[in-house]
Amino acid sequence: MDIRIAVLGSANFIDRLMNLEHELVSTRLDYYIYQSPVDATEIVKNIKPCDVVFFSGSLPYIYAKEASEKLPVPTHYLKQDETVITTTLLSVYFSNNIPIEQLSIDLIEPQLIQNVLEDIGQHEQYPHMLKIEPTFQLEEVVKFHAELHQSGKTTLAITSIHAVFNALQDQHIPVIRMLDSKNFILKGLEDAKSIALLAKSESAKIAIGFIQSKEAIPEDTLKKIASTIQANLVQSANHLYTFFSTQGNVQLALENNTVQHWINLASAPIKIAFGYGKTVIEATQNAKDALPYATENTAYLLTDQKELLGPYPDNKQQIRLKTNDPKLVQIAKETTLSPANLSKIMQFSRSHSSVEFTAHDLEVYLQVSRRTTERLLKKLVDHGYARVTGEEMTYQQGRPRSIYEFNFPTY
Repeated sequence: MDIRIAVLGSANFIDRLMNLEHELVSTRLDYYIYQSPVDATEIVKNIKPCDVVFFSGSLPYIYAKEASEKLPVPTHYLKQDETVITTTLLSVYFSNNIPIEQLSIDLIEPQLIQNVLEDIGQHEQYPHMLKIEPTFQLEEVVKFHAELHQSGKTTLAITSIHAVFNALQDQHIPVIRMLDSKNFILKGLEDAKSIALLAKSESAKIAIGFIQSKEAIPEDTLKKIASTIQANLVQSANHLYTFFSTQGNVQLALENNTVQHWINLASAPIKIAFGYGKTVIEATQNAKDALPYATENTAYLLTDQKELLGPYPDNKQQIRLKTNDPKLVQIAKETTLSPANLSKIMQFSRSHSSVEFTAHDLEVYLQVSRRTTERLLKKLVDHGYARVTGEEMTYQQGRPRSIYEFNFPTY
């Protein structure tokens, strides 16, 4: 399957990237345009399901860092390096023939320019530099360039921020953008893709879980518990049950307080332990080592780094019976889906290993009938909140399964 990358950038960056997209293999890009880097904070809160979020520069990444940490997918940004600085300065030298001391430059890391100039033996002349801080208003960056130009100290401004470029152009101040080469951009996207693949790999690693009770747990209860972490279940010993799942599913269950849901399902107190490992044997041993720490109705996790985490549960239930989010209210109103079902669907999207899924995947997660699942999907598709992206052949006789993806923010 393709890796889905959500790209946040200025209109100019997105236009350029659209012309390069055909050179990316097994990659799909979703574009999100901001007018100012600070807009990235709100955009991140509304991105559709993806495998990784890619920022066109350091500044939007910094602004959106807090919001990005709440996403279930990794993030990456195009970080300026000495190559970008060298390319830009060479372009200015050959195209404009402007002495370096007549340049004003804003950037996140001014040290990069010093490194480049020192590498070529230039120790006397430096451009006027402004270190961009996240606390800055864009007007301050514009003012920095404008005052230097108006005082006759500079003849050209170089900016890392598209909004500053537009503002200086409006004031008729000579300005160029920092030059990101084609290969630099493509490498940044390949790095983002590698990060997404690594995250998928880590998420897919084995996790073993134990649930121990003083009395037998009904089979239907065990199946419901197993479905929440997409696990296979076996009974190891008397009143001890083993779950085979993945680290990604278990981690999400712990974050979403699913442990509390299991406790509520069980008719008697239970002890829960999880183990991560590079092999089934290692994960099983870690789960065994974590089990003695669990008291009634608590859970502990022992990672493959021998880090003991717990006790769980320690936060509030995430399934919402009502919602005040305007977007979800609108979806619920148009599709007539309940807020509880929408909340479950969004949790499924967060936990599923791929942006794409089948009706069977959703059916297993929701623990409802195929007919109910197809009815939910039809409502979402009919109102544009999900779409069919392809088909997959089953190994048994029958019609091919439709492959879906959600078309609304689920994070």
